[in-house]
Amino acid sequence: MLGRIMKLEISFLLLASAIVPASAETSQRMLVTSYATSPRLCQEFQQMYSSFNVCPLTDNDCFVLKWGTEGNSKLTKTPFTELAVNQYGYTTISIAHAPGKPYSIVYLDGFQGDRHPRQLETWKVNTEQLMALVNKDPRPLQYEEWVKGAHQIKRETLATEFAQILAVGEKLSDDWSPIWMPIFNTKGTDYAIGRECSGSWAYGGYYGCNKVIKVTVKRVAADKTSIPVCEFVRRKGR
Repeated sequence: MLGRIMKLEISFLLLASAIVPASAETSQRMLVTSYATSPRLCQEFQQMYSSFNVCPLTDNDCFVLKWGTEGNSKLTKTPFTELAVNQYGYTTISIAHAPGKPYSIVYLDGFQGDRHPRQLETWKVNTEQLMALVNKDPRPLQYEEWVKGAHQIKRETLATEFAQILAVGEKLSDDWSPIWMPIFNTKGTDYAIGRECSGSWAYGGYYGCNKVIKVTVKRVAADKTSIPVCEFVRRKGR
């Protein structure tokens, strides 16, 4: 299902986790608030980012999968699961359902060749439309089921219908920030976190982040376009 925009199996989705350097927490404290529509909310996000010392947030696997809330934080991370893969497992689609909301968050990771950037995108789509498509036969399969064979899924199966759902949805991620956006919730509102880096492209189409230069928090709403509410930038001279 879902043709050429389907994504790599999640275990291959992100760059391999790096060994955590002793300076991980210190380097994450180098970001300072440059924009805040809600100072108290932004302070909580900034604290959650700067105090995280399990792994360096320059690492994609750390930023998307491992980074989360600890202690008494009011922020709750929204989990996501793999929805479908393509024939070789190079491309995958994952999904996060927003409880009580009419939308879902869709993560795309499209392989476009070893020497071409991956299509790493985060979308907000209508849950009812998405599930109606998912429940059509042949239904999408996770990697463990795909490799068993005996299914009728071909390269372009339901690709046009899926593209139509994206066309009326909202792309949350930016083209210059090639990474999935983790979603956090507080007081019933969802927030998508974007990260900009200086780095270089690596084999397989991934972008290696050497230094985080900006983190943006976007408020996600069902009937409105997402808007930035917080922005954290690297300290000058660092």
